[in-house]
Amino acid sequence: MKLTPPLGIFGGTFDPIHNGHIFPVIEAAEKTNITKIALMPCYIPSHKDPATASSEDRLKMVKLICGQYPLFYADSRDINRGKPTFSVDSLTEIRQSMPTTPLCFFIGTDSLQNLFTWHNWEKLFSLCHFVVCSRDGETLNAINTYSDALQTLLKKRQVTDPIALHNSLAGYIYLANTQTLTVSSTEIRKQIFNNQSVEKLLPSKILDYIQRHKLYQPHTDFC
Repeated sequence: MKLTPPLGIFGGTFDPIHNGHIFPVIEAAEKTNITKIALMPCYIPSHKDPATASSEDRLKMVKLICGQYPLFYADSRDINRGKPTFSVDSLTEIRQSMPTTPLCFFIGTDSLQNLFTWHNWEKLFSLCHFVVCSRDGETLNAINTYSDALQTLLKKRQVTDPIALHNSLAGYIYLANTQTLTVSSTEIRKQIFNNQSVEKLLPSKILDYIQRHKLYQPHTDFC
């Protein structure tokens, strides 16, 4: 079976999407030679608090990023599904429609450490690879602090040559040496609520959208 070039997938609440989402993923994509990534905003996250901005606003902000960075395109399937989101559901759909395309799911080291709590996590390795965004030095040091189960998983699944992600449909973990940007959507929302500057944390198009639509303003419910 001849494989087509891999597709990257990056999901999240994106409430709002910010520099800490965008730039490490761009860097990891460059290191793995992945030229297309689906940005997939959640409808109702299964493991987080409900989003503050509407699904419509979050999707529009994602589309603004896709217009600015050709690497990305918006995939609204989770929002369109209209029910609690599990990664395995979306990856199963994508695999069915793209049977010869390696799928590379982009996550951070925090998500890697929580992987065993994901719904049907073992099935994910039959559907995709994982590209983990983290600075190399921090990752190497952190591995020693990982649970025995995660260290065992890395010994079984980790690859150091990204070409492996191109030559197989699924099953590997690649730790990418990327910048770490300590940016939090929660903190951005709080700073906007308190009328503090966030212009260094967001692309200007996203900040303009937030201001134009009065998102995260003091009248917003921050429960």
